[in-house]
Amino acid sequence: MVPISDNQIIVILLSALVTGILALRLSKELYQ
Repeated sequence: MVPISDNQIIVILLSALVTGILALRLSKELYQ
């Protein structure tokens, strides 16, 4: 196991948040 630093955790959380928001917007446009 490779130790994960705080910066990597922040980057992972931000990328997950951005992808989640993009997926929500895409699904909203598809269902309209």
